[in-house]
Amino acid sequence: MSSDLLNHFDAQIQNQEQLLREREQEIGHLRRQRERLAELQRQRDELCAQLRAVESDIALVERSMTAAIHRFSGRPEAPAARPSRPVPTSAARVTAPPGPKATTLKDEIRKALRAARGPLTGPAVAARVRAGGYKTSSADFAAIVKKHLGEMDDVAHVRGKGYKLKT
Repeated sequence: MSSDLLNHFDAQIQNQEQLLREREQEIGHLRRQRERLAELQRQRDELCAQLRAVESDIALVERSMTAAIHRFSGRPEAPAARPSRPVPTSAARVTAPPGPKATTLKDEIRKALRAARGPLTGPAVAARVRAGGYKTSSADFAAIVKKHLGEMDDVAHVRGKGYKLKT
């Protein structure tokens, strides 16, 4: 009788061990799915940033084309919204305040570099800054960003690769 009882407990232990192995496999599968989801979300966020940059570039080209058409047709251009005081010549203009505090272009550059996985070229930094909502009327915004990148003490230039924040 004690042999039957031991066999019964042995069978129960084996069943529980099998269930444990199955649960561990399910947990491993769920972990892989969670990692895949995080990667897909990161890719989505990058694509959204790229899309915002492209949409910004499209709007800039459309405004440029409209101004050119008005110039060539002899019609007066639509009045542009002008600030009441002169805009500073440096590119340290602030973005339209998203909240209580506005940021400088250098702050936006740092934010773009901080979010990057590796070094970025000057034009790539400019695109990310614009995609982040920075407003500019510059015809060559990438050149302005590159100028600032060269002036920033906390930014390093990696030859052949681009710019990154110093660690």
